[in-house]
Amino acid sequence: MTKRQVGVVGLGPMGLALAEALGSAGYAVLGWDRAPDRCAAAAAAGVAAAGSARGAAAGSEVVFTVLPHAEAVLQVALDPEHGILAGLPEGAVLMDMTTAGPPLAHRLDAEFAAVGRRFVDAPVSGRAPTMAVLLGAEEGELGAAEQVLRDVSSSVVHCGRRGAGYAVKLVNQHIKYAWYLASSEALLIAREWGLDVRTVVAGVERSSGGSRGFTDAAAYFLGDTARVDARGPARTIAKDMVLAGELAEAAGVQSPTLSVTTDFFSRLDASEYADKPFPVGNALLETLRTTEHHDDTDIKGDQR
Repeated sequence: MTKRQVGVVGLGPMGLALAEALGSAGYAVLGWDRAPDRCAAAAAAGVAAAGSARGAAAGSEVVFTVLPHAEAVLQVALDPEHGILAGLPEGAVLMDMTTAGPPLAHRLDAEFAAVGRRFVDAPVSGRAPTMAVLLGAEEGELGAAEQVLRDVSSSVVHCGRRGAGYAVKLVNQHIKYAWYLASSEALLIAREWGLDVRTVVAGVERSSGGSRGFTDAAAYFLGDTARVDARGPARTIAKDMVLAGELAEAAGVQSPTLSVTTDFFSRLDASEYADKPFPVGNALLETLRTTEHHDDTDIKGDQR
């Protein structure tokens, strides 16, 4: 029986995990990335190589893009000679897993619909095959194409209209990284006050303050380099925070926590930590203290 063909454009860690999961689920996968070393890594994992984004789309019923930002998505989607739209069969769908803003979805939806193709924003949390997908579509709207997505994810949330998937992901980023920054600041206070950080972390994790944002902050203060190194670069989070700010502005909402978080990650983006896993940037947080240590009683409490 002929395998259903799908394409994956963008073979970084998340894209490669997706391509491998699709192959394991029984699909014929065509992958492409502008970086030759990533294409080689995908080929070693059994992913067939396409010569371009257009090649990955040709004959595929679904193409997934897993890219760092909106500009990259536009380039690979709309390039008239080598882009996805130029090669995608009629009725096929591009599902974009990039974290981006709703305007990208509105533009691509219009461009694809004009020539009988489909686009949907599908940003994710986690990696295939256990990722959660935030789909900018109504339930049942994508028909058989949605089954491809379900075969490589643990959950799919239908967020409604085009762009809503992107928007929900940005709300998630707002919550996660504001909580992360608050957690990092609180753990820095705890350490400087003289508390044992391991005890503090254990206490919070067994109480009401624990979350993914907190555990990422705790990894830095506990010296858990494996967990820290598994996190994405600060530059990517800085981009997400700017997009979250644009979403808030479009909604007419002022968010002080978002402003502070965006400012902090912007500082990281302009620093030596930009391309390092974002928890490493807590080293910068430690230099931004606004209080001075006057004596041990002020900092560590009354020792009597």
